[in-house]
Amino acid sequence: MHADVRALACLFVVWKLLLLCVAYASPGPGYDTSTTLLLARAQSSVTENTFLEDFAKQLVTNLVRWDALYFVSVARRGVIFEQEWAWGWGYTNFLGLVSKVLPGKSSQPPLFVQAYAGLLVSHVAHLLSVLVLYGLVHRLPIRDKPQRRKVAFIAACLHVFSSAGLFLSAPYSESLFSLLNFFGVFMHAGVPYELPLEDYGPFSLIRLLLSGASFGLATTVRSNGIFSGLIYFYHVYMLFHSRINVRTIVTIATIGVSAAMILSGMLLPQYIAYQDYCVAPSDDNPRPWCSRSLPSVYSWVQEHYWNVGFLRYWTVSNIPLFLLALPMLCVLVGTGIVAPTLKMGPPGSPKPENSRHKSVYILCLALPQILLAFLAFTTFHVQIVNRIATGYPIWYIVLAAAFVSPDMFGKVTKTQSTQQLVVRGMLMYSIIQGGLYASFMPPA
Repeated sequence: MHADVRALACLFVVWKLLLLCVAYASPGPGYDTSTTLLLARAQSSVTENTFLEDFAKQLVTNLVRWDALYFVSVARRGVIFEQEWAWGWGYTNFLGLVSKVLPGKSSQPPLFVQAYAGLLVSHVAHLLSVLVLYGLVHRLPIRDKPQRRKVAFIAACLHVFSSAGLFLSAPYSESLFSLLNFFGVFMHAGVPYELPLEDYGPFSLIRLLLSGASFGLATTVRSNGIFSGLIYFYHVYMLFHSRINVRTIVTIATIGVSAAMILSGMLLPQYIAYQDYCVAPSDDNPRPWCSRSLPSVYSWVQEHYWNVGFLRYWTVSNIPLFLLALPMLCVLVGTGIVAPTLKMGPPGSPKPENSRHKSVYILCLALPQILLAFLAFTTFHVQIVNRIATGYPIWYIVLAAAFVSPDMFGKVTKTQSTQQLVVRGMLMYSIIQGGLYASFMPPA
């Protein structure tokens, strides 16, 4: 296992260096000069730089693109404009905290400190999420230890090469979200899935609370973290296989607290924005969304500034973006559907007695990514699914399992050609997308 961790770390470093070289070598700002103007203004008082400083600043300039402009700006001076509530309240606040303790920050021009902090957070969080995913597979209810280790290693490798590509290196929230969401699933998977609720011990309850806290933090980073609450549907299922007694009630209460922590990750930023814009607005003129039955600044910003809504993205001009997202949508839905049939061991080996519980449990772990794919297809800006899917573990695990044993899901994965095509597509897309991203060219 230690050898696997070392190999993953080496692979991670090599891949990151390749992507950073692609970013550094990218030719220019494309059609948008926002980064150039913003960072040039930030370093206008600096007259001389060493070669390493110039190299670092050029690399940062090529990585602060698209939403990263908002992330680093909000991390530095807080939310000023209404539309900035669309960018992860938890992530920007965490970025601001890291930038305050960054060594040498006093000698760096404004905004570059937040940008460097963003690069540090993204790389560290991505590496840790790779390792958490590796450990997660060992906790899932799949048998045959040698094959499970292979699945864990390949799944972690797939996360290194994730289709999010350079977004996992730039000052974006995807890496931190992946770490928090994976850790939430990791803690949840530590609870013996086959036990009835009345048999949950104190350590199982603690793991449930930690999973809820981690999912809640993930939701402050990206709002789609709230989908992870679907995992707790498994405990609703297990309730019908449990006796009602004091320990069962305590377990149900613990699950309720865990779910409440996830919900609070969504509600806390909304409450803060409501206080600013609705209760005590600076101009005594509350915003239109304040009078809604569910006053959500996030929903308003997405709808008002980016025209996000059910089928609003279904236009002829967006067909290329749907085609771009189609492979990942198919992967998310396809792997989510076949995930409950996941089994390990040689063909013909007997099934465990609790195989039905296992299938339901894996299905509940897969539900968040299926819902994500559905909403991306019908409601979101569909192309972002290629990067936000990186925070959901099941599709990596299913693809890895199909590599290890082509007959693992029966006829569905009879050959490895589909899995190989997916991986090749991920590698090609990450490199091409990295060059386009660093040049401030779509898709983003």
